[in-house]
Amino acid sequence: MKKFLVMGAIAIGTLASAFPFRTSCGKVYNITGTTGMSISAIAEFCNDVNFIACGENANIIVYYH
Repeated sequence: MKKFLVMGAIAIGTLASAFPFRTSCGKVYNITGTTGMSISAIAEFCNDVNFIACGENANIIVYYH
């Protein structure tokens, strides 16, 4: 039972580290690999994705709880 709970917690943590990101030009990308990054680093990463996808910088707002 303990092993099952640990594996469930790992699975939930893995799912929580992936999130959809909509660029300023309307394209949606699934962002992964942000585990351990600060909020400002995630915002900078999303801005880089936006620049690559749309050719422009954007004001990135990250909502978290």
